[in-house]
Amino acid sequence: MNEFINYVRSEPGLDRLVRALLERYIQLGRIGGSVRLTNLTTAEKESLSLFFRKDYGHQASATISFKAFEKALLQTKFSGLSTHDILSEYAGEKVYTRIESEEHHQRQKDRYFESLKTSHPDQADWIDYIWKKGRGTRAIHQLYDENPGGLAETIDYVCRALSNLPSPQQYERLPLFAQKITQNPHAFDLDQHGGRILLHALQFRLWKEDVLPYIQGTLNSEEANELFQTFGLLRDDILNFVTCTGLKGETRYGEHAVLQAAQQMKTVLNLPLREVSRLTSCQPFSGNTVFIVENSGVYSELLDRWPFHEPPPLLCTHGQFKLAALTLIDLLVAGDTFIYYSGDFDPEGLLMAARLMNRAPDRVHPWRFSAEDYAGCQSNVTLSKDRLAKLEKVDLFPLLPAKRAILKTKKAGYQEKLVDSLLKDMKKILL
Repeated sequence: MNEFINYVRSEPGLDRLVRALLERYIQLGRIGGSVRLTNLTTAEKESLSLFFRKDYGHQASATISFKAFEKALLQTKFSGLSTHDILSEYAGEKVYTRIESEEHHQRQKDRYFESLKTSHPDQADWIDYIWKKGRGTRAIHQLYDENPGGLAETIDYVCRALSNLPSPQQYERLPLFAQKITQNPHAFDLDQHGGRILLHALQFRLWKEDVLPYIQGTLNSEEANELFQTFGLLRDDILNFVTCTGLKGETRYGEHAVLQAAQQMKTVLNLPLREVSRLTSCQPFSGNTVFIVENSGVYSELLDRWPFHEPPPLLCTHGQFKLAALTLIDLLVAGDTFIYYSGDFDPEGLLMAARLMNRAPDRVHPWRFSAEDYAGCQSNVTLSKDRLAKLEKVDLFPLLPAKRAILKTKKAGYQEKLVDSLLKDMKKILL
């Protein structure tokens, strides 16, 4: 065998042929079929001609079967060697077919997840969900393929995190929680495997309790913030804020004095999540209506032009909803407040309006989202096909006229041109 392998490696054509036969065997799972060698060199043609006793000198390529190789082998002193043994010796190790390798890999993986379940019995149902490739687990399986040891370590401290979540109605800042669990304050950051896998585990808990309809593979920053807060973890409670005027609120210690003072001083507040989380209730100072705009310029213009002594109940989200805004809106809705929301006429703006309306269908109303309003604030900014495709997700009846108008013109519309109408509506509803 050693003599034959040395012979094969010394002959360029035969070396290339046996290597191709080995690859064919691994892919096919059995000895059979043929391989094609293209762009043969002169040296390769000579060694093939010698072994097969056939002239390959005038061929640029050659198709050679296992059967032809074995037949030629019988005409040599190496006739007693089996093809399978030759391939294994040439490879330098036991050769497994693709199917055998996959089966071996799966057996190892099964033992791996069984061991994790044994080590973490309290989280066995979640680990089993991953093992069976449930929704949202693709990235976890990719991490297993890249670094099974690293994944085991990550799952270990995610399981410890799940067993040490804050008590109900208590909060911990995520970096401090991560430091306590892993000795690394960044272990559960969103750009780390630990953060993404912890989010999956938290979604799994809510899904099992029928709180979530399904588990998402990826979450945006605000969705992640909201999920963490559901389990008492605050990712950022200072820079996460909502701007407001005209609101009053209660904490468990009584009236929120800063909101009260802001109303008296006609002061605009940037209310961080840290403070919003302290509120147990929130309402407008007068009436039962609050207005929301997402653009800070529009917000300031409305306040500048508000002609009355008391500031209006008005919120600004500064673009996409942060958790501070969503939490405050939930408190307002719980207090039977009606909410009017105004945003831009583009796919993202309509999706934001739809998100808020779905959050509280009986309390949130689209504000100046008609086709006529769109016509009055249409710009010359052309929307790309990719952005327009997002409108497929907008299916709420009050937003359909605007959706159809945008799809027809393919232009964006901006709420800055609606300030006069917005101000008129506020006066009419509040006075």
